[in-house]
Amino acid sequence: MILVIADDFTGAAEMAGICLGYGLKVSLCLGGLIDCNAEVLVVSTDSRSMKKETALSVVERITLQALQMKPDFVYKKIDSVLRGFVSEELALQLNIFGLTRALVLPANPSLGRVIKNGQYFVEGIDISKTGFANDPEFAITTPDVRQMLRTGNANMLKRGDMPGDGINVGEAGDLSDVQYWAEQVNEEFLPAGSGDFFNAILNRKYRKKEKNVAPVLQKPHLYVSGTSFAKNRALIKRQGHHCTAYITADMITGRGGENSWLEKAGAILKKHQQLIIAFDETVDESGTEAIQLRAAIAAYTKKVISLFDIKELLIEGGSTAAAIFNVLGISSMQPVHEWQRGVVQMKAGPLMVTVKPGSYDLPEAIKDLYGFAESG
Repeated sequence: MILVIADDFTGAAEMAGICLGYGLKVSLCLGGLIDCNAEVLVVSTDSRSMKKETALSVVERITLQALQMKPDFVYKKIDSVLRGFVSEELALQLNIFGLTRALVLPANPSLGRVIKNGQYFVEGIDISKTGFANDPEFAITTPDVRQMLRTGNANMLKRGDMPGDGINVGEAGDLSDVQYWAEQVNEEFLPAGSGDFFNAILNRKYRKKEKNVAPVLQKPHLYVSGTSFAKNRALIKRQGHHCTAYITADMITGRGGENSWLEKAGAILKKHQQLIIAFDETVDESGTEAIQLRAAIAAYTKKVISLFDIKELLIEGGSTAAAIFNVLGISSMQPVHEWQRGVVQMKAGPLMVTVKPGSYDLPEAIKDLYGFAESG
């Protein structure tokens, strides 16, 4: 069995989607490992959304569980732009697995994210000058990979360099570099990194299958936007305002507005059979604890699902997805379709759920449903 340990839910879903592309039977769980007969088990620790001490405690518990399961292969999925407690979690896991070396490839060249000469670029732009600089929890203020990792001990490697003990970060400017590093993976290393790296490792043993026909989205449909990325927020404001129920600062702080909000949400669903939930401009995300925002959007999502017989939903943001699954009591799910890279539909009890990272594009099916397709 292949085991993937991911630090957030959208990362876990992305790995599951890649596995579906190879025809592998995959299960996904949150917060702990489950017994299953899947070829691939993906677990989300959701550690990126936690305080450091809690995050390391959760990662330690799940990694110890992983050791007991004796998987054939373990992959550590990290954020491709190194948000979270990457170096600390890797050091902890190396110790538990009795290894001395991690081979880390964060870059995702297929998505325009590359590392050259120790610097990180997104579509050719210094990452600290992109939307990642505004991340409310892990703002990226430098393109220097060692500083992004918050450790001076990482070994930055170019092709041909020999990995040493500790954290080894392979540079990658294109997919041929990713393939090169995948070929270096052996039992001496804990491999960690992005979707491109995991895909290249799987490709050593498996072959891609023909993609399944895209499913038809069920209605009523709910789209929950927990992302801080300005591009997606602007799209909702510009073209999705007619079917959006905005959560206000007063609703988060308990000063009122919930009843009228639910009435509006119900009216939108009755008229359009679709609804977007997002924060409005009164919500100061830089001045509000991220955990408080996630709790609020999860609570209102639960109310809408329970009141209006929602059949299917899309959630933007891994931490938002984890918070919603927590309040809904969902701990495991079955991935069924990869719309596109990193955007995966899953069966979770009676619901069909699609999750995607905030920085990734919406699938065409969602754009069509909400009238976003013509925006390009």
